Amino acid sequence: MLRLRSLAFTTGRSRFLDHGREPANRTAKVHVKIAFSGMDEAVFAQLDTGAAWSVLSPDIARKLALPADPENQAIMNTWLGRKVGSLVRVPFTFLADEGEELATEGIFFVSPDWPEGLSFLGYSGLLDSIRIALDPQANDFYFGPG
Repeated sequence: MLRLRSLAFTTGRSRFLDHGREPANRTAKVHVKIAFSGMDEAVFAQLDTGAAWSVLSPDIARKLALPADPENQAIMNTWLGRKVGSLVRVPFTFLADEGEELATEGIFFVSPDWPEGLSFLGYSGLLDSIRIALDPQANDFYFGPG
């Protein structure tokens, strides 16, 4: 994987999608493949380094049986308007096409008001704790522990 000053910088690599799966979301974005324990299928989530938190699609939250937590209630102002939800720590894995997968966890905003099938990996509480790099010419996403 990638090295920095002869030390390992990343430990895994996977291909990313550079557009959403839905026709309305066909603009250039970076969607990486992740997996949640208890779910059979992989999930593509959009990297969003400008997001305050990661956001989990309601359908995934239901499959993971994540409880609503009124003590960790949060309000998020989005392009879709103001959303009320909970902040939940969720373990997941970055899947690797080469090298090692990375088991980690992130703080996700979960709201029943959020659109189905739309998950984001945000900077605070997730991406700020790991190492990442992109190769846009090859659609490669590199990742490793922080």
